[in-house]
Amino acid sequence: MSGPIREARRQDHHHHILYDPDLVPEPNAALFDPDTWAARDALQPVDAGRGAAWFVGSPVNPWVLRHYRRGGLPGKLIRDHYWHNSNALSRPWREFRISARLHAQGLPVPRPVAACLSRHGLTDTGALITCRIPDARSLGQRMQDGDLTAGDWRAVGAVIGQLHAEQVWHADLNIANLLCDGDARWHLIDLDRARLRAGRYWAAGNLKRLRRSLDKLISRAPDTRFVEADWSALLAGYQDAV
Repeated sequence: MSGPIREARRQDHHHHILYDPDLVPEPNAALFDPDTWAARDALQPVDAGRGAAWFVGSPVNPWVLRHYRRGGLPGKLIRDHYWHNSNALSRPWREFRISARLHAQGLPVPRPVAACLSRHGLTDTGALITCRIPDARSLGQRMQDGDLTAGDWRAVGAVIGQLHAEQVWHADLNIANLLCDGDARWHLIDLDRARLRAGRYWAAGNLKRLRRSLDKLISRAPDTRFVEADWSALLAGYQDAV
């Protein structure tokens, strides 16, 4: 258990900020602006997702800044605006709160730093800052590097099982959202739209989504090191954790 994460609220003009005062005592809208970080020579794009995430901060406080983007056909028409909603029901505030809850329970998810909901008439935009996982490589990168052991696959399954045991449904469980840090510990990131769900009917669908992501990588890069025994090891680690 990591202990509860405090939260505070602050408004900067039309920007509504939810934050951890132990990490950022007085946040403002500039905290979520990539150009501000670039001017400090403290911005590095993250090569993943829809091109809306950056490494920011300093070696002492390494963070990840992510702007919310639409996917699919809506994303081709309206890139980053969402119909107006309440602060509490907005994507950034909800992700901050579920991340804070799970991190406080000792689960392997990034610690949230601050969330921002910006009002634009009838629509909103949003951003989230989380603590960066040190020396992280995704499951997909590890597969392509060819250095995964059976123990690694079991550990990946165990992380998913831990979350499922706490009734956490992940909206986009894929090989990019499972990260291994420099100490060989696995983490699950990108809790956007993650929810606490009753029962267990949804768990198999989460695992199938991960398998589709894995198979997609193999079809795109046939030299990727993977055998069915790896998936069996993942499932074994999963069953041990749930």
